[in-house]
Amino acid sequence: MDEFSARLSRTLRQMYNQISECESGLLKPVAIDRGLTLLKKLGYPVSLLESLPPENFDHAFPLANPLTKIIELDPKTILDLGCGTALDLFLCTRLLPQLKHVYGIDASSGLLDKGRNRLKNIPEQTVGITLFEADLNQFSKYDINSVDLILMNGSFNLIHNKAKLFQTLSGLLNNAGQILIYDFLLTESLPPGFSDEIDNWLWNIGGALSAAELSEAVSSAGLEIISIDDLERIDPVARCQILIAKK
Repeated sequence: MDEFSARLSRTLRQMYNQISECESGLLKPVAIDRGLTLLKKLGYPVSLLESLPPENFDHAFPLANPLTKIIELDPKTILDLGCGTALDLFLCTRLLPQLKHVYGIDASSGLLDKGRNRLKNIPEQTVGITLFEADLNQFSKYDINSVDLILMNGSFNLIHNKAKLFQTLSGLLNNAGQILIYDFLLTESLPPGFSDEIDNWLWNIGGALSAAELSEAVSSAGLEIISIDDLERIDPVARCQILIAKK
């Protein structure tokens, strides 16, 4: 791992472990939606959310609601990279009865512990959920069989070497498998030196790619972009849903 990736990993792990200890999830002074308010705003099913204890949402900060698209894709196995407390995976098991197993990977032991506690407190869970602690900036295959769907909901732009990540992910997908990403793409160039500052990566902007740069990284791993859908545009970025598959 190069020096920048190592610094980025350390900073991210420290930040998210601190977040896991905050009562209100994301750092309270930051004036942004969080928790249940954020999930409802993003369109997560209200009836499903209200069936769970409120503490399930205190540390939820997804970039988008992936559930509608995941239902459409109808996977049997899911790998969520940067899963946090694994809330998306848990909700998928409630909405997709055909699921056989889901895997979640995150670098924050604090967030993963909260996800594991949820599973302990809801014993009727039937779909297998396996959570790993791992650094996505030095991600390897682990002991995971080929999966139908790899999800990255707000974690993709926290990866320094995205071309290398795609090469690893290509080996984790089965032949019909797909990668579903929710993150920002650049709509215009960032200021000179902006991406050299670690702090600018922490909110998913410093590591953002243009559509052309994303296509190049995807293609180099033997993958192809199926679709890019803009969810919201706030120049110099657009919040996007990106679907990728093997060529």
